[in-house]
Amino acid sequence: MKVETRHAFVFPSPVAVVTAAAPGGGSNLITLAWVGMACSEPVHVTVAVRPTRHTHGLIVASGEFCLNLLSEEMVRSVDVCGVRSGRDTDKWEAAGLTPEPAEDVGAPRIAEAAYVLECAVVERLSLGVHDLFVARVLGAYAEESVLADGKVDYDALRPLSYCPTEYRSLGARVYGYGESVKG
Repeated sequence: MKVETRHAFVFPSPVAVVTAAAPGGGSNLITLAWVGMACSEPVHVTVAVRPTRHTHGLIVASGEFCLNLLSEEMVRSVDVCGVRSGRDTDKWEAAGLTPEPAEDVGAPRIAEAAYVLECAVVERLSLGVHDLFVARVLGAYAEESVLADGKVDYDALRPLSYCPTEYRSLGARVYGYGESVKG
């Protein structure tokens, strides 16, 4: 049976809370599920944001953002950042999150995030109700508690994913990349 294209999603998708700085001071957060990898060398990511969203204007004005991955335990904070507007709400306070200075960009990081990518926008593409920002990752930062052999341990990080209208956990490993050709 054919599904209406307005319901044709690729899922699950990662959930990130993107932070951006306001010109002249201040910042905002937005929860995004339209997030992905664009290139592995140099590393680029994509985020899609509606132009009507407050954070969209901040990203356009500054040309940078932080992509913060929060754990399952922080799902309420993630949801708050996605359903309230920063135009009339201090989302940092409402979500119980703490801004901290980033190292590579002017946008703040979320202190409670165990994994953060600091990004500079290199391209913006308007695609209808969303603009797609392609950004180069200038710095990646992780708490030691989510690292194993210098790489992110997904079981320790416990990142959130999104299926339309609900947050989900990532789930257990079922197979390793390249195992089918290993002897």
